Amino acid sequence: MIPGSASLKMRLTSLWNEVASMLYWTMLAACTVGPGTVVTCARAGAEYDLSLIWALVFASILAYTLQEGTARLTIVSGKSLGQCLRVKYKNGAKIYDTAVICWLVSLSVFIGNTLYECNNWAGGIDAILAIPGTENTVGLRVGCCLGYAVIVLALLYWDKVDMLGVFLGVMMMCMVALFLVVVVFMGLDIKTLVYGLIPNIPDKKSESSAEPADIILSLVGTTSLGFNLFLGGSMAKGKKLESSQRGIAFSTISAMEVSVLILIVGAGTFNTGAHSFSIQALSGLIEKYIGKIGVFIFSVGFVAAALSSMLAVPLGAALTVQSVFSECDEEREDVPKLSEPPVELKVINETENAKLMEKKEEQTEAGQEKGDESRKPLTEEAVDEKAEVMMEEGRANKELPKYVYWAIISLMVLIATVVISLDAPRVHVILVAQVFNGCLLPFFSICLLVCLNDQQFMSKSPQSSMANCFLFTSVTITLFLASNVFLQKMFGSLLTGVQMKMGMAAGLAGIGMLAITIFSSLGEDIVKSYRARQAIN
Repeated sequence: MIPGSASLKMRLTSLWNEVASMLYWTMLAACTVGPGTVVTCARAGAEYDLSLIWALVFASILAYTLQEGTARLTIVSGKSLGQCLRVKYKNGAKIYDTAVICWLVSLSVFIGNTLYECNNWAGGIDAILAIPGTENTVGLRVGCCLGYAVIVLALLYWDKVDMLGVFLGVMMMCMVALFLVVVVFMGLDIKTLVYGLIPNIPDKKSESSAEPADIILSLVGTTSLGFNLFLGGSMAKGKKLESSQRGIAFSTISAMEVSVLILIVGAGTFNTGAHSFSIQALSGLIEKYIGKIGVFIFSVGFVAAALSSMLAVPLGAALTVQSVFSECDEEREDVPKLSEPPVELKVINETENAKLMEKKEEQTEAGQEKGDESRKPLTEEAVDEKAEVMMEEGRANKELPKYVYWAIISLMVLIATVVISLDAPRVHVILVAQVFNGCLLPFFSICLLVCLNDQQFMSKSPQSSMANCFLFTSVTITLFLASNVFLQKMFGSLLTGVQMKMGMAAGLAGIGMLAITIFSSLGEDIVKSYRARQAIN
């Protein structure tokens, strides 16, 4: 073979592997860019022009930081975030032999993803109603909701999600291309765009507008999904860290570009004076620049985005619950661990002890040579053999029952179908879903930060000081945004000044992180990570 052609073939193979890795990680972007993203970003533009683009940039940086962290945790430790939490708190307070924190994670993911599923159904109905000539009648609404439910449950039951994934992805990319064309026709004020990159909290524009704090947290929540931490960890199993980092970066940047495009198009309705956002106003703007064909492409792409999220959200919730409720070998004292150094064979029970003693006596009588053999350390092959025998003679690791797994999926789909069939205000449903999940993000982020600094998982590659500073700051900011929304909802009538609310929210975030650092193992674990890193360097 010609050396030049062999080199070219190697380069092409390497290039193809890199592209395949990039495309693999775009699944995270597909989960991110759902109907909630379309509505939330378009509404942010419609009600606040381009002044909140900074929130999308921050949310994208946060998304990369968290997803890269959970991928690194999985690759280094060999366990997903859910499994790490189960192992870390195996000696803590338990309910039905499962750590309390695992119950909290499962409950949070279930409630948050159920709201996301309602958000997906709301977006799916809005997509249908955006098609020219359709009206919001009871028959159409209920029929579409039931149709979505049947399609989602059938595809998940028959495990045909991947077959539809490529088609839905293509349809969604057509919608993205449409937004790009609309932005080109609209024109873009570069000065306004640059000002939008400067962090600010604008004043509320009108009574019908969403609260600025709500819409900012919604943008963060829809761009940096909490359950993506668990999904990203599952995707990272068996992957290399460097290629995963590049893939996650590509996925995050792609999602950010799409979100910014949608916000800019939404801002077009702001400039026309339509300060109260609606999908119909967005459709009208698209029709103005592209015509009815543009509205049709938007509707089909919107349906594709909704359907892909309808599939991903309940599946992600069920897999997360499965990971925290499935027993690991590290929780069982009767299973040999390969991570421990070779040791002499340990006594498992009284019967085995008696057999070992008899065998030892026979070997001693047979001669020194045989006795030496009996004292050889337990090799990896012997451990594997021993583990297999024990698994056959004893019990297997507990796993989440299948009926619970399917009950989670079915219940989420049922709730979403009923809520949207009853004509709940869809734009408000989407806003509530994004705000609630934005408030959950600090909890999931803190769980990740704690596990990343635990040496039982990260001893091979301890968390660096720079990574800790960046992640700690990111978690604090998410806590600040969630605190800001909490204060707005609880004491909005008393705290009229923006500066006062922001100051109190910053104080709550700072005190919260300080308390977690002092009263949990986080502070001690961060010091251990620093020392372990210094020892390696």
